[in-house]
Amino acid sequence: MPSFEVIRERCTEIMLVTPEERMYADVLELLLGVFESEFGYFGYINSAGDLVCPSMTRNIYPVCQVPDKDVVFPRAIWGGLWGRILLERRPLVKNDVHLVPQGHLPIGRSFGCPILYRGTLIGQLHFANRPVDYTDVEVALLERTCEFIAPVLNARLRHDEELRSRAQLQAQLEATNEQLRAKVTELERLTTALLDREERMIELKAELERLKDPGGGA
Repeated sequence: MPSFEVIRERCTEIMLVTPEERMYADVLELLLGVFESEFGYFGYINSAGDLVCPSMTRNIYPVCQVPDKDVVFPRAIWGGLWGRILLERRPLVKNDVHLVPQGHLPIGRSFGCPILYRGTLIGQLHFANRPVDYTDVEVALLERTCEFIAPVLNARLRHDEELRSRAQLQAQLEATNEQLRAKVTELERLTTALLDREERMIELKAELERLKDPGGGA
């Protein structure tokens, strides 16, 4: 098992430079090796208070047969060991066979830890199916890992949220500009049509004057 310092250095490097769509899975892949686990997930708490696990798309989805699976777990459905960890905000271990829904990955052992930043729940790390029992040694290491991950994850969440907000505002601005361009185009069309109508009216008026006075006043 690598030292805590090595784990901290490698996790920090991943979380600081890796794009959001890969960061969670890359951190998880590193820690799966550290905790000698077959499966796991690294998730965060979104603004609605739900657990979001982007890492599942790489680590679990290819072999999970649960229908309509999703990476978002609303607080209302938090259950089992992972749900207790989130609700009780403390690490928990279960070294027995887990009862899981039909199609779910078989789980023999699992443990996890909440990620708290200044007392606020912001994420979770969970691991499963180690060949031997998880012990207090793994729990202590995961707690330390979550403690140092917390401020980095919080900064990433705020940063990624800001990027999403900017992207949303940019999309709204582009949509508004497109609507304005469409309105300007329509106004130009109406203006051109109006000018054409005025020119036609002038021509018709002149034609009427000629018809009234065919001799041109002679």
